[in-house]
Amino acid sequence: MPPIPTVTVKSGYKPQSIDTSIEADVLMFQLLRQLTPQQKVQRTCAFHRAARKLALFGMESEHRNLTNAKIRQGFIKRCLGAEWIEVLSNSLDWEKLVIADPIELAQKIASILLPLNIPYVVGGSVASSLLGENRSTQDLDLVIDLEARIAPQLIDVMSAEFYISESAVMEAIAKSRTAPRESSFNVIYLPSLEKAHIFVMDRDDPFSASVMSRRQLHPVSDLTEEGIYIYSPEDIVLQKLSWYKLTPRRSQKQWRDVLGVLKVQGEGLDRAYLNQWALTLKLTDLLEEALLQSGH
Repeated sequence: MPPIPTVTVKSGYKPQSIDTSIEADVLMFQLLRQLTPQQKVQRTCAFHRAARKLALFGMESEHRNLTNAKIRQGFIKRCLGAEWIEVLSNSLDWEKLVIADPIELAQKIASILLPLNIPYVVGGSVASSLLGENRSTQDLDLVIDLEARIAPQLIDVMSAEFYISESAVMEAIAKSRTAPRESSFNVIYLPSLEKAHIFVMDRDDPFSASVMSRRQLHPVSDLTEEGIYIYSPEDIVLQKLSWYKLTPRRSQKQWRDVLGVLKVQGEGLDRAYLNQWALTLKLTDLLEEALLQSGH
């Protein structure tokens, strides 16, 4: 067995879990830092597929006497929410359900957006998983720069394989300037019951413009140069700190995601950019605490 490396961290460092020692936590992030982008994609996909399979296995084991239709409804409720049962319960054969992953879904949506010249960027826990510590997620979060004149084309193309509401799309576009935090709509990829939460970008918001201009193409496979556009490390930290601040009970998932990105990215972070936008977004105190707990 190779010797355990000596671990030295700054005062204030906090492990991701209370049952993890500082030494183990630091070693884990040293190993995560060594992964290639493609390996990080594989880990993210594996986490999500495992969570979905466990949910399905749990439903089948808990309700052995239920029909496939009832199990399907329970699966939809557990993964997507009760409000989707009526919409999706009869959308396709249960036997054809594919346990997919958010990366595959992001690629599918990107293949629709790019020919329509609709800029996009993947954020949320998918971006933080690729840039930091993996965790499973039920939703794929994207921000798109969508104009009203293009919306009918997007709806028409997506309708072939997705559940998409025309009224929800148009409402999101209308709210993108008046109520940006409410300017979103959901789509569901019917072959796999994967949901995406799509935010329509506020073109008048400087931070949103900065996020889109700094997006990074993240490779997803060794076999192709194609990838998906995701938030930069600095921008996902700032975005998740904003969500954390807005959550009444301060979501620990968001905080853990922030620490994970900071620990993996290390000295590669643009600290000047982080500090500048933290000041503008009134996140300076939270950013300083996160930096302290992540060993910066």
